[in-house]
Amino acid sequence: METVLYNIGDMLSGRFESPKINADSLVIDEGRIVSIGKEPSKSPHLSIDCKGMVVAPGLVDTHVHPTIGDYGTKQQSVGYLERMVHGAVTHAVSAGEVHVPGRVGADSALAIALAAHVSFKNYGPLGIKVHGGGLLLELDTEIKHIDQAFEGGIRIIGEVGIGSLKDPKRAGELSTYARDLGMVVHMHCGATSDRGAGGEKHPYFSADDVLTVRPSIASHANSFVSLSDEDVDLVCDHKEGPPFIEVVQAGGVRSMLRVVERLMDRSDLDRLLVGTDTPTGYGVTSLGIIKTLGDICSMTGLAPEVAWAIASGNAARAFNLEGHVITEGAPADLVVIDAALGSPQRSAMDALASGEFPGVALVITDGVVRVNGSQCTLRSRRVAKISSV
Repeated sequence: METVLYNIGDMLSGRFESPKINADSLVIDEGRIVSIGKEPSKSPHLSIDCKGMVVAPGLVDTHVHPTIGDYGTKQQSVGYLERMVHGAVTHAVSAGEVHVPGRVGADSALAIALAAHVSFKNYGPLGIKVHGGGLLLELDTEIKHIDQAFEGGIRIIGEVGIGSLKDPKRAGELSTYARDLGMVVHMHCGATSDRGAGGEKHPYFSADDVLTVRPSIASHANSFVSLSDEDVDLVCDHKEGPPFIEVVQAGGVRSMLRVVERLMDRSDLDRLLVGTDTPTGYGVTSLGIIKTLGDICSMTGLAPEVAWAIASGNAARAFNLEGHVITEGAPADLVVIDAALGSPQRSAMDALASGEFPGVALVITDGVVRVNGSQCTLRSRRVAKISSV
């Protein structure tokens, strides 16, 4: 049965090459977008008047540390994934299940990753999709562990450097093997958060370490003890640097801006990813992606529609995820956003450009309205009208 969204203001595509779509309506059927800017082919069962608000693809958090279920052991928090949906995130990607208790070597790391992968494949609170199962590399990790992970459906190597394996040369051998299989490899940058003996052996992962390991992603280049300015520049500029460089909310603002501006100057924003690196000691940040986008836009002048594309379609491309763009045939994982009630800004795009939080009016995943008025953002100035037919 069809759902139509109409009276749309700006429609964001999630694509760099054309970040806005010149249309004011779209139609959803069977959980997918079936048409844009056209009349429904039949009488829709649900009609949503967007009142001139912005419609955009759901955001992707490229860096979370889940456990099993909607519970974060580091912060003893329940429901953080559900709250991320209220922050316009419709897909969360694991950088490794580092906080699951009992990880003591390669076999346990493999078992934890497989359990998370299978669990989240079948479970997503409030409709969020979680790409769980990031295999962490341990001192005794062998090729066979990567093979078993791959055969079990895992496509992510968790942050190199936060498992017990600290040797960049050996990690690089395993990373290269995993990437040749088609896996995405995160790599920790900056000071390690490992409080065990392993962290003392290699307390800082530098640009040289990144170039040795050759991961897919230089993760959180702006960690609280981040890459140095020189290392940021080297990772961004080196011809053999990682395909993607990530900034996170749980990190330093100055180093984040250096990464973003360096990539802007090089016309390499298609290498930029945005995550939260939570739930960790930093806390639970349901609005972390929106906050980071607002910081970037307000302090670098980056167009909000381009920033949104970085955190939606570009993030999906990095992890080979389906959707997170508005195009016919894509999964209907969408958000309707506006300036907050009481804001001096006129639209959600103006709000992001000024560093404000927009109000999340609706979140839709697989064509189903999951959030009607975010419990985490301020109220949107306008309220969508939903009518059943």
